[in-house]
Amino acid sequence: MRIQITTDAAEFRSRVEPFLLRDPLRHTVLTTSIANHATGIDSVVGVSRFLSVHAEDAAVVGAAMRLADHDLYLGELPRDSVSAVAAALAEVAPDSAGVEGVLEVATSFAQRWCELLGRGFHQSYTVRLHRLGELRVPYVTGTARRAAESDVALCRAWTEAMRAELGMPPPGLDEAAIRRRVAAGRWWLWECDGEPVSLAAHQVPVHNWSRIGPVYTPPDARGHGYASAVTASVAKSLRADGLDVCLFADTSNSTANRIYRTIGFHPTHEFVHYAFD
Repeated sequence: MRIQITTDAAEFRSRVEPFLLRDPLRHTVLTTSIANHATGIDSVVGVSRFLSVHAEDAAVVGAAMRLADHDLYLGELPRDSVSAVAAALAEVAPDSAGVEGVLEVATSFAQRWCELLGRGFHQSYTVRLHRLGELRVPYVTGTARRAAESDVALCRAWTEAMRAELGMPPPGLDEAAIRRRVAAGRWWLWECDGEPVSLAAHQVPVHNWSRIGPVYTPPDARGHGYASAVTASVAKSLRADGLDVCLFADTSNSTANRIYRTIGFHPTHEFVHYAFD
């Protein structure tokens, strides 16, 4: 088994894409992050690391990444490779503040990482990946519209408020990255009486999949079904383009999990995030 690390997102994509696309739903974060990185839609400051695991015949059997100053993210990895992957990433990115992946892999990785670097770790959150089955569009007062340039500051403020509520680690999207996504038509607002009351965005489609997120309603506008409505509206638009749809929900947010199930989403995978002490 061999581990290879590159800082070139395009090179990494050409190497691992066939492996990732065997299960594009499971690897939605990796595929969209690579696409955003390679096309320059994200404002990346610093060096990113992209890791692939290769079998004896050179076939790719695992993948992971560390985007610039973000936390480590683990794709599918052979169980017997996790220790070596942790060692390889600890050597090139020892300042990483955390790791996310499916429970068994992320836990083994965090244990080995902390053994190597003499640190501890704790669980900060878990999220559940859902895929859309039969879409059920609720009736809610208001209408959806694509966000415009004049909405960028509001979108930035709401996404920062959402990250603070969820306890998500920095950095989030900066204003320039949101502006590029808005210009690409990927961010939507639900309006009621002419005022924005909820937000939903979607990621770049990869291999016929698009992931909705972030979704946010400010506290004073909650309880009216706006998040359900804007999420369903974005899902309907994506479905009309022939795309399959998925999204993440924090497992501790019973309201979000309930509304996503109500409009037709079904849970598939659970991911855990560990912060290194």
